[in-house]
This record gives sequence, C-alpha cells and structure tokens, in this order.
Amino acid sequence: MSGQVFKKTSVACWAGVFFFFALVGLDQLAKHFAAATFRNYHFAFSLPLPAWLIYFIYAAIIFALAAYLKKHYRLLALKEAVGWLLLAAGAMENVIERVVLGYVRDFIFITWSRWTGIYNLADLYIVLGIIILIAASAPERQSKKYF
Repeated sequence: MSGQVFKKTSVACWAGVFFFFALVGLDQLAKHFAAATFRNYHFAFSLPLPAWLIYFIYAAIIFALAAYLKKHYRLLALKEAVGWLLLAAGAMENVIERVVLGYVRDFIFITWSRWTGIYNLADLYIVLGIIILIAASAPERQSKKYF
C-alpha cells in the first residue's frame, strides 16, 4: 500500500513540476511575441517601493509559502494544489524576471471605465491561484462556526 501512495505522490509531484515550468515558459513565450511590453520597475499594483524593500517582501513571501507548502503539501486536495501551483509559478516568474532584468515586463493592457492596468500572464496566474484557493476553502469556512 505504501508503494502505491508513494507512486501517486511521485507522479503528482512530477506533474506539478512539469506544469510549473510550462506556465513559466508560456509567460516568457507570450512576452517574446507581444507587440509591445512595458517595463514595470514598481512593486505589485505599481506601488513605487525601493528595490531593497521589494526584494525583502519577495523573500519573506517565498519563505512563508515554502514553509507552509513543505509542511502541508501532502494534505492538499487537487483544487488547492492547482491554486498553489498557479500562485507559485506566477510569483516565481515575476521574482526571477525582476532579479535578472531589474523590472517585470507587462504586456496585457486592460482599461475598464476610468481604471487602467498593464499585466502579464504571471499576474493572471497569481490572481487565478488566489481565486481557486479561496473557492477551495469556502466549504471548509462554511462548516466552521465562528460565533
């Protein structure tokens, strides 16, 4: 029985690694073929933070995520694993690009009413990952009584 569990876990782990790199590659490929890219030297939501603070925040978040996932990854349901995979791929893609280039390349221009933003696929991965994690935790939150 333990051999079957290890085999399933091993296959799932390798599938996660494959999809992680596929998502990172897709983001890089899309940036390569984008008609125009914007160099984003700022933090999330274009917050103008100093570079040292951006790297400190990145390091703290990556450390916290790695510690949480190291402890809990075997207990994750498929939805949660997909959510964390998207979140991790998007975050690592943005961090690696900022470290290598000094900025993040954005190329998806969205305008809605008076609100305008420029994004990349890694940002989409992060948002989708968060939405999936929130949706996956909804039944758990509803079953707990907080009052």
